[in-house]
Amino acid sequence: MNTRRGEHFPQILARRASETPDAIACRFFKGPSLVPETLTFGALHDAAATLAARLVAHGLRNERVLLLCTTQQRFVVAFYACLIAGAIAVPSAPPRRAVLHERLQLIASDARARGILFDADGLDGFGDDALARLDLRESAAPIDPLEIPLRCDGAAPAFLQYTSGSTGDPKGVVVTHDNLVHNSTLIAESMDVTAASTIFTALPLFHDMGLVGGVLQMMYAGCSAGFMAPAEFVQYPERWLQIISRYRVTTSGGPNFMYDLAARSIRPEQLEGVDLASWRVAFCGAEPIRAATIARFAERYAAHGYRPEAFYACYGMAEATLFVAGASVDAAPTVIEHEHGALVGCGTTSGDTEIAIVDPDTHRCVRDGASGEIWVRGASVAAGYWMRPELTARTFGAMLDGVDGDPWLRTGDVGFVRDGELFVAGRVKDLVILHGKKYAPQDLEEACERAHAALRPACGAAFDVPHDGGAKLVIAFELQRDWLRRGSDWPEVRSAVQSAISAQFGVSASDLVLLVPGTLPRTSSGKVRRSQCRADYLANRLERATPRAERAA
Repeated sequence: MNTRRGEHFPQILARRASETPDAIACRFFKGPSLVPETLTFGALHDAAATLAARLVAHGLRNERVLLLCTTQQRFVVAFYACLIAGAIAVPSAPPRRAVLHERLQLIASDARARGILFDADGLDGFGDDALARLDLRESAAPIDPLEIPLRCDGAAPAFLQYTSGSTGDPKGVVVTHDNLVHNSTLIAESMDVTAASTIFTALPLFHDMGLVGGVLQMMYAGCSAGFMAPAEFVQYPERWLQIISRYRVTTSGGPNFMYDLAARSIRPEQLEGVDLASWRVAFCGAEPIRAATIARFAERYAAHGYRPEAFYACYGMAEATLFVAGASVDAAPTVIEHEHGALVGCGTTSGDTEIAIVDPDTHRCVRDGASGEIWVRGASVAAGYWMRPELTARTFGAMLDGVDGDPWLRTGDVGFVRDGELFVAGRVKDLVILHGKKYAPQDLEEACERAHAALRPACGAAFDVPHDGGAKLVIAFELQRDWLRRGSDWPEVRSAVQSAISAQFGVSASDLVLLVPGTLPRTSSGKVRRSQCRADYLANRLERATPRAERAA
């Protein structure tokens, strides 16, 4: 039993600190040594309770507090401090670029933030004079730690998770204390996470998968968790597997791109002595899961003890706190051929979570096995969007036509159920519709990626745009950096892509936009923003690549 009746995360933290004060809660990795800084449950409790007292002293109980932490250790302490103090945390990415600074301003305004916890330069003048600023790098005057209450209001907001919508319209999902405990229970039971487990994540901690699946799950289960910055993983993916081996990690994962990068780019000499036999749950979600990636990763690391049965496909979203459905532990993934291509099964729901596959226009359930919009309900579904009653009613208050009962969450995802297992085919709004036929954009993108080595893996977007009363297909793809100097060969790239699209789907791309590396619109968690890419294309804002020689001229 991971929790006791009536406990929420402030109380769970207090109990962990009392029962196992010297047990390692967190390991924070940075650099090639793989020797982490550590934080015990007792030390985490003391640091968080002390910071919570400062928050209360600044009048931030029940107020929204921005969390802008460049170091993961400070983020973990600050998030738990907000929970203890009854402040409503608003995690966000530190604004290193202008676009992120603009997004942060929008989030702060939408959340009506009254405080900010930060550890980066350039934020001293952020916001208005009423915003309480606590620089986590500064030494504060001594203050007694805040005593954790025996209970907290489970229906009260614990934090606001801002979703990855368009840059100009961030929406804050209101996640309650009850939501957090319920979803953490689902994750622990579905992934078999216990006090004996060891978690590792290289995901952003301000995003739901890293936060709920890592920062909160380790506390719920009473196990240890390791953390590494996403940027370090992208540059040194071998460290992911080296840490799993050295610290006998049982539970780790992330989006498809992590497995793809690790399968493609790690050199044999970087794997000397790596043993992945402890890795029991290699979870994967947050973006389309590619069967080819699963197979490539399993083949590459079989010699290092990785078992294909460890791969754990799952499905979730911020609006459902995180986890909705997942595969069975120790079972090989289910892969089927479908009109959308090879699809990987995301398992089943658990607990009181229900899904329905619904025609998005009629609000009626589709026939068994047919595709439709995925609707979800259960105690993990969040309370709605912050200060957005109309949008909350449309998204969280959906009703099946002619059917009474509790409302459903409209996910905006397309999927179907076969033999009891959920398969996710894409986003409703992202489907490419040409001459009345629907295409999954990720299938078009994968075909382009395989067509020519000049295109960066997982760095493309396929979308349709209006044309002569119908629609035409546009493909935008980042070039590999060394191909920026090979402008004379770009016609070859375009021809290869057109041939691949035509051969596989019987359609043609009206425009193939080659992009500067790193400029494809993405969410804070790294997912491609196809709708934003479409809008930028129509407004001529995409950063098209030009040959280096032409630039010099």
